[in-house]
Amino acid sequence: MELDKLKRLVSKNVIDFSELLLLNYHKLDLDETDVVMLIKLHHMINNNVSFIGPKQLSKQLSISTPTTAKRLNNLIDKEFIRLELVIGENGKEKEKYNLDKVMEKILAADQEKERKQKKQSIEAELVELFETEFKKQLSVLDIQIITKWLNEDKYTVDEIREALFKSVKARKLTIKYVDAILLNTEKEAPKTYKKTNLMRDLHKLWEK
Repeated sequence: MELDKLKRLVSKNVIDFSELLLLNYHKLDLDETDVVMLIKLHHMINNNVSFIGPKQLSKQLSISTPTTAKRLNNLIDKEFIRLELVIGENGKEKEKYNLDKVMEKILAADQEKERKQKKQSIEAELVELFETEFKKQLSVLDIQIITKWLNEDKYTVDEIREALFKSVKARKLTIKYVDAILLNTEKEAPKTYKKTNLMRDLHKLWEK
């Protein structure tokens, strides 16, 4: 879901902000006190409370004003709360709390979860493919190497599959052999590039 759409649904009470936060706060490194503070703050904003400070907010909570102030500052530092300057009815500037970042962080956490699940799914498919081609179960170390190829070495799935099939064709059914193929492919790429540049430069000389 897009952020603007989520904000509209929350503003129209189609999606309840409290329920949304309660269902997702564990993904955001928030504790229960933070959650109650944000819910109370959201309620006060929606009810157009003219001034919201630590003292006013602490009256809605079971914690002292200094603790409320400290936790508010912590939530601002973590960018769950954004302070904005607006012009009040008396024409003077005043601070206003904006909680849009809470919804933005919830969406970001969901997207990160989906990304991890997709990556895990790709890893699982590769492990299954290797076990099928090798006709044996991979060791924990073998699986860690496949994970490293994807996450650290940044090999594509197609590159890994191609190296696997070369390994099978050569009847070398080991992860180490596939790793060697990937390394050699990586080393060959710059050489080919340099050779191409050299030939191009020679052609330029011949043309002159």
